[in-house]
Amino acid sequence: MKKGHKTEKVNSAIKKALSEIFIYDIPLGDNLLTIVRVDTSPDLTKADIYITALKDVEELSKQLNRKKGYIGHLLGQRIKIRRIPDLRFIPLPQTTI
Repeated sequence: MKKGHKTEKVNSAIKKALSEIFIYDIPLGDNLLTIVRVDTSPDLTKADIYITALKDVEELSKQLNRKKGYIGHLLGQRIKIRRIPDLRFIPLPQTTI
């Protein structure tokens, strides 16, 4: 399905803002996180964030999904959209990149 310009713009804004959040607001210790891509639903209510990590991406995604309310709050402070999508962090194994 082809994505609209607005959806792509929101995906890009979310990816950029989350990158800043993981640098400045949420300590990841010595783990290195990469946001591979963000897929937002056409109605902008859900966002799947595909991530990889240097160490144990499965555990990191579980931790981030537990903190998604707080992460969504921080995201709302950085980007201006009517409603912040429900976030879901999805781990990608290193071999799929």
